[in-house]
Amino acid sequence: MGFFGNLFGSKKLKTTDSDFGEIESFSTRGNDVGWQVNKKYFNSDIEILIAGNKDGIAENQKRILLNALNNETEIKSESEKALKEQYANAEMEFESIEKHFDLKGISVRDEGFEMAFQQKNDPYYFFNVHFENNKQVGVSIDG
Repeated sequence: MGFFGNLFGSKKLKTTDSDFGEIESFSTRGNDVGWQVNKKYFNSDIEILIAGNKDGIAENQKRILLNALNNETEIKSESEKALKEQYANAEMEFESIEKHFDLKGISVRDEGFEMAFQQKNDPYYFFNVHFENNKQVGVSIDG
C-alpha cells in the first residue's frame, strides 16, 4: 500500500469467532471495531453488522444475536406482523415476507437489533424492523 493508501486506507481486521468462524471488520475507530458476519437466515445470505473491539465481538451484542438466530421462527413471525401492519396502513395487500421482501441484513445494537428488508418490486424501499427482546418494537422505511 502506498503513501495515500496508508494515510487514507483502512486495513481490514480478521479474527475467528467461536460461534461464527472467520469474521472481518468493516470499520475501525481506535479500539472500537465493527465486525461483519455472513450468515444464512430466512433462507437468504445476509450480512450481520455487530460491534466489538480488536479482540472480537462484544459479548452483550453476541448474546442478542445468538438469541435471535436461534429463534428464527419467532423472529420471522414478529417481522411478518410488523410488515403486514405497514402494508395495511398503506392500503396494500400483504401476502408473505417471501413474496414481497428480501432480507438484506441485521444490525445489532446494545438494546436489540434491526432487520433490513428490501422490497422485491418497485419502489424497492427498505423496511427496517426494530427488535428488543426478540419482539418487534417499530418499523422505519427508507426510500
